[in-house]
This record gives sequence, C-alpha cells and structure tokens, in this order.
Amino acid sequence: MVYHLSRLHRFSKLWGFMKNFLVICLVCLLCLTASIFPVNAVPLPSKAQGINVKAFGAKGDGRTDDTKAIQQALDAASKNKGTGTERNNLVYLPNGTYLISATLSWPSKRIIVSGQTREKTVIKLKDNSPGFSSSNKPLPAITTFEGESTGQAFSNAIYDLTVDIGSGNQGAIGIRFLNNNQGGLRNVAIKSSDRDRRGSVGLALTRAWPGPAMIRDLQISGFDYGIEVQQPEYSLVFEDIALTNQRVAGIKNTANILSIRGLTSKNSVPVIQNVNSDTGMIVVLNGDFKGGSSSFTAIENRGGTLYARNIKTSGYKSAIKNGCKVIRGNNVTEYISGKVYSLFPTPKRSLQLAVEEVPVIPQDDFKDWVSVTDYGANGEDDKDDTAAIQKAMDAGTTVYFPNGKYFISDTIRVRGKVRRITGLHSTFKVNPPLQNQDKPVFRFEEGERNAIILERFWGDYGGGAFHWIEHASSKTLILRNIYMGSGAVYRNTGSGKLFIEDVTGYGNLVFNKQKVWARQLNVEAAATQITNNGGSLWILGLKTEDEGTVVETTNGGKTEILGGLVYPATRKIPDDRPAFINDESKLSVIIRTSYYQGGRYQTVVREKRKGATKKLMYTDIPRIGEINIIPLYAGYE
Repeated sequence: MVYHLSRLHRFSKLWGFMKNFLVICLVCLLCLTASIFPVNAVPLPSKAQGINVKAFGAKGDGRTDDTKAIQQALDAASKNKGTGTERNNLVYLPNGTYLISATLSWPSKRIIVSGQTREKTVIKLKDNSPGFSSSNKPLPAITTFEGESTGQAFSNAIYDLTVDIGSGNQGAIGIRFLNNNQGGLRNVAIKSSDRDRRGSVGLALTRAWPGPAMIRDLQISGFDYGIEVQQPEYSLVFEDIALTNQRVAGIKNTANILSIRGLTSKNSVPVIQNVNSDTGMIVVLNGDFKGGSSSFTAIENRGGTLYARNIKTSGYKSAIKNGCKVIRGNNVTEYISGKVYSLFPTPKRSLQLAVEEVPVIPQDDFKDWVSVTDYGANGEDDKDDTAAIQKAMDAGTTVYFPNGKYFISDTIRVRGKVRRITGLHSTFKVNPPLQNQDKPVFRFEEGERNAIILERFWGDYGGGAFHWIEHASSKTLILRNIYMGSGAVYRNTGSGKLFIEDVTGYGNLVFNKQKVWARQLNVEAAATQITNNGGSLWILGLKTEDEGTVVETTNGGKTEILGGLVYPATRKIPDDRPAFINDESKLSVIIRTSYYQGGRYQTVVREKRKGATKKLMYTDIPRIGEINIIPLYAGYE
C-alpha cells in the first residue's frame, strides 16, 4: 500500500508539472497570436481594418515609452488614402496603459482615435516629463490637426479612453482638440494625477477655429481650467459633462458659442466664466453645481450672452453674476441676460419643449456582427457594393463596414431584425443611376426592433438628386457621427421618432409631423435647409452655411433652437429670403449670426399669425462688427 501511494504521489507531481507547462504554452500561444493579429482585439471586429497601435510596437504595459509607436500609427493614418479620395482613418488602442513622454500630434484631418474602454485604455504622460513643467508655456499631451489649414479639420474624433497627465507636469494640457463640422469627443476622461490638481487645461478648444463639434460623456478631474474655449467660431455642443477639482474655473469661454446640457460640477471655484468678449454666447441647461465657495457665483457672465435653465447650486454666493450684478438665488428656472425679441404678443421665454434622451441600443456580441465584406462588398476598389450590402442588411442584427470605401448605386432597404449599422468611419460613394434619382440611399422600413441606429460614416462629395435617408417606419431612428458631403440629407414618410447627434449634411432635411431631437446639427444648403411641417423639433446647437432659409416651421409645428451659429459664408442672399420662417406655428431661437463675406439675411424672422405677417429685420438687432446676437426670439401663443 505504501508503494502504491508513493507511486501515485510521483505521478501527481509529474501531472502537476505537465499541467503548468501546458498552461504556460497556452499563454505564450495567446500572446503570440495577439501580437500577430493585433487588430482582432475588442471592441473592433476582426475585419474592421483599423490601424492598431500595437502593430507599430506599442506595448501598453505601463512601463514602456510608447510615444514613438503611437505617433507612427497616427502618421500612417494621415497617409492612408482611399480609392479616388482620402478617407477617414481609425486608430485603435486596446486596453492598456500607454506611457508617453512627448506630445502626440495628428498631422491631418479625418483621423479617429478609439480606445477599447474609457476605464482601461489610458494614455499617460510620464511624471515630470521635460517640457511640461511651465504653466506659462503649456504643452498638450495630445494635439489634433496640426498639418493643414484651419476650417477644414473635418471629422476628427476621440472615443473611449482616458488621458492622464501624470504628476509634476503642471504645464500640461490634456487634449488640445480641433475639428470642424462633424466630430468631437465621446466617452473620454481627462485627469491629473497630482495631489494638488496641477495641470493647465484638461480640454483646450483654443486653436482657430474649433467646431462645430459634439463633446459628450466627458469627465475632467483637476487642472486650472477643466475646459477652455477661445475664438469666435464655429460653435460647440456639450452634453453630460462632469467637472471636479479645478483650481480657477470649470469652463472658460472667450468669444465662442457653447450649448451645454447636463453639466455637473464639484468645485469651490466658478463653474462657468464667459469672459472678455461681447460676442461670446453660452446656453446651459440642467446644471447641478455642488461644493461652491461663498466667495464666488457659480456662473460669471462677464461679457456676451447667457441663457440658463434648470440650474441647481449649493455653497455659492449665487447661481449667476451678469456683468457686475449678482443675480439673487442659488437655483435658476430660466434666465436670459439680453433682450427677448418678438413680433406678436408672446411669453418672454423659450418654448421649453420636452426632451427625450437618446435611446441606448444594446451592443451585440461580436460573433453576431455581420460584415458587408462577408457578402461580397470590397471596400477597396470601385466595384459596385450594392447587392452585397443589401444581403448583409437582411442577415444580421449589427451590420458593419470594415473601414474603407463603398460604392452604392441603388437604395439599400433596412428592415427585418437589424438594429445597428456602423460604418466604422468608412466612405460611402453614390454612383449612377441612384446618384441622379430622387431616391434614398438608405430606406428604413418597418422591422422587428423598436429603435435602430446608423452611425459613423462619411458620405462622399459628387452632387446628385438623391436623399441619404428616408425614414419610412414607425420605429425610432438614431443618426450619429455622420458627414454627408452631397445629396439631400433626410425625409420621412413614416411617423417614427428621430434622434440626431453630430451630423453634417450638404442638403436639406424635411420633417413631416415628426418628433425630432438634434444635438450638434450642421446643415449647409442653398435651398431651405430644415423644414418642420407640423412636428416638434428641438435642436441643441445648430450651425448653418450657404444662402437657404435656415428653418421653416409650418402647419402648427413647434421649433426650439438652443444656441448655435448662422454663418452664410456667401456674398449674396436674396433680399426677400428670411433666415427663419414661422408660419402659423411656434418658434423660439437663441442664435448668433456672422456675416464676414457680405451676404446677410435682411429678414431674420418672418412670422405669420392669424393671417397677419410681420418681420424682424437685420437692422432691428444691435450689431457687433459683422456679428448679430439674438439672446432669444420667442414667437408663439
């Protein structure tokens, strides 16, 4: 018996050794596989065609200096051209801590940097990095679009990561960001690891000219300023922003246009400062400001225009100081710092339309994602991809386009069980015959899902008679992170709700008896840009160009616009063309106009009520150089 137990003991030890050896081999195999196939790391599917920083040698281990590797990935993205045109380029960082010791710089536009998760993908500046010690000469850890002329920084974006400036870097800026028309930050954290909260600025929007941009789900901890904005153009939208432990102020704005909704602050210093300019405009809704000091007011409007609504504060002297006047009260129902314009008897307040939050579409497991390339789409040459895309749409719940360029010549019908279509920032090119037809590229029909999202694509230039979107369903549609360079943007023949987030279009949008909520909408068209026919339209941050009427509201519709910029950028607008038309309907507008090239709307608002028509003229509004500001226009019974 003793002999057999001893033999069993030796066998047990041998098996334990073999088991450990096999585990080590398996781990090595997995590591080797990860290094060979770095693009396969979640959250990108295996065929996503993103540029993975690990393919350039980045380790993400918290010890290795990854500056050179990440910069090489960004440089590669800037040189990556699609067939016949440059394309968007997706740079991906799997979970890990990536140490850097110098500024990461984007050399061109249309670069999207995405982490795997905000909590576990961290770009961290080494402690006491040379060049980042001087508060008088602050340097950014990350800076975007340094290589080309401004005003053309289209579609730059950062998603799902954390930037940590470490400690001993009191002259550091977390992110100095620039994009135009479409793009921004989403689900990003910026922090300082210093105990005394040192650091210059968390998010700097200071280079000429920031925006339009959508900054959403942003957390900033530390720094002198959480967010600093400069320059008079082109408007910025913020939603769900959390600020903590700033040393001077949470947000500082000089001259630009900010539309903010859902701002929380835990600070003793002022939460918002609108400073040093008569042209700065801030709209802020739904603020919760805690931890204030009785030495400060929560919002300091030192110059420019302020519209505030649904603001709660604690600890501060008051909620608002306008100029030298402290406005009594720690909570704000609605406050307007300037004149309220109207043409007929109207309440002196905004419409305050009910706001619905954007529905959350659950993420499918990646094994259930369907790639259009699995059905024959190419994404690399000029082959027509229409039939392959349609097959993919009819096959999956999540349909994706590996980053590339796709050619479409007929309408894609979206139906069945699909609930998410993600372009992964691919380019879509519309070819004949569809290009010359009054038909949609995507037609959303009745399906099995209550809501569906179309996101992250670039619609290429080239002109045409087509529409990008026809909403022919009773189900909810979400459009997010989309740039449409030609063709009309949207029309509905169904009754479903519409949510818009960070969308640019070079054609009109028509809403027929529909409920619409838009955040960061940029429209540029020579014809009427937005038509609200008998529906409810709420816009947080609107920017427009070209000579068309901006919004026409008819048939008892309701339109509320909360901040933004009307920027015709043309030398001539017909004298009889209003910027806004309110035809037997309800309208409230907070907006700024800039007329640098001479063309201006002589009629700012034309309103018809009970058969009588009146006009608010350009000359009725005080002029600041080439700028007009409407703190609020109210036109409704």
